Amino acid sequence: MYGVLDIGTTRIKFFVFDKELRRTYGESLENVIHNDGTQDPLYIERVVRHFLRVARERGVQKLGVATYRSSILAWDSSGKPLSPIYTWLYNKIEDVYGVRFKILQYIPRLGILFRQFSPLFRFLKAYKAHDLGRCLKEGRCYLWTLDSYIAYLLTRRFISDATNATLTGLIHPSNFKPIPLVEDLLGVEIPRPEIVDNYGEFGDVDDLEFRVLIADQQAASIAEGAVEPDVVKVTLGTGLFVDIPTGVYREKSGFVPLVLYKVGGRVGFGVEAYLAGAGRVLDLLVSWGLATYQEMSELEPAGGYVFTIPALAGFQYPPASWIRGSILGIRYRTERRDIMSSIVATLAFYVRYVIDRAGVEPRIVRVNGGGSRLNSFVRCLATLLKARVERAEDFEGTARGVVYLLAYGDGAVEWGKPLGTFLSLGGGYKYCDHYQMWLQKMRYLKNLKPFFQGA
Repeated sequence: MYGVLDIGTTRIKFFVFDKELRRTYGESLENVIHNDGTQDPLYIERVVRHFLRVARERGVQKLGVATYRSSILAWDSSGKPLSPIYTWLYNKIEDVYGVRFKILQYIPRLGILFRQFSPLFRFLKAYKAHDLGRCLKEGRCYLWTLDSYIAYLLTRRFISDATNATLTGLIHPSNFKPIPLVEDLLGVEIPRPEIVDNYGEFGDVDDLEFRVLIADQQAASIAEGAVEPDVVKVTLGTGLFVDIPTGVYREKSGFVPLVLYKVGGRVGFGVEAYLAGAGRVLDLLVSWGLATYQEMSELEPAGGYVFTIPALAGFQYPPASWIRGSILGIRYRTERRDIMSSIVATLAFYVRYVIDRAGVEPRIVRVNGGGSRLNSFVRCLATLLKARVERAEDFEGTARGVVYLLAYGDGAVEWGKPLGTFLSLGGGYKYCDHYQMWLQKMRYLKNLKPFFQGA
């Protein structure tokens, strides 16, 4: 029996799969996000311990873990947290993001590491806010990403998997080596963990064999078969993520370079763009009683005169952190349905924009995550793209990717094939043709940088 622990930004899930990779059990608990974008590591530890007990009760033999990414915390040698988790949604870094770093962001190749959304500044925030310099130097504490903290709790080993470690800005994705210049520019010294493959013998947790450690978006790419350049993976969960395999290591201006997987002698590369908090906007509409998921799924996305930008933490790509929650075009006759439909349309427009700017023409685009339940979003994508757009019957792409790796380690699956049953949805939404108008609005908003920054 395989156990999969999926630690997401808004939910922590646990699944059990049998040897035929059929899901036999599933449980989900909320993961609380504080208003400032931090989370409590002690709460996550309690939930993890609970699911480990469930795993043993359910006869799980092999365990895999996926975590949300680019989120930083500190802990001591006993495993006690010394800081909150500064998640990828955390952006209160004004006290550490000075003029020097603002200038560095314009340097070719190096610049993407020093943009405001970079994990480097969550490292720096934790380092300075909790006075970790001496503790780290003496080896009494650790400062790294969430996957490393979870692995330490389970095994007492200071490790980080290749997909998570190479998103820190401190480890180069092409060769898995440290980038000394980055640390010099930050002005702090941060000890690195051992970088491990996504499948390996990481240790035993009581009676469980801990075998898989991977970032959530990369796990979903594996599940969707998005490991070759002709398949693109789109995840609509807490955020909207577009992951594009490149085969070999490549850098594209403004995109985040990815390690999609590292398993034995296999290494897959890609690039990514994302819209932080986009899916969270949908959750907020529902929680406020302004919409239902069924209603949003059945509407026809529009964008004729109302344009809503569902970006709670600004744009990562294109770099425009100042554009947040913008609504353009509200008129006397604007209705609630117009705003809802414009949000869904914008999510699809953004995917089209990223694929176009990446310069790729995928054969298939596979959509997963809780937001992929919205037929309106998937059908709008199918209207906008030349590629075939598919959605998995099982929306848990991350969990499927983890169990795929567990089974691959046992020689039970063939590498590169998607895991699951996929449905193709047609397009035909005429209002989704307002993509060019949306692009014009985006250019307008980008030019308003001085206004937004002074607000």
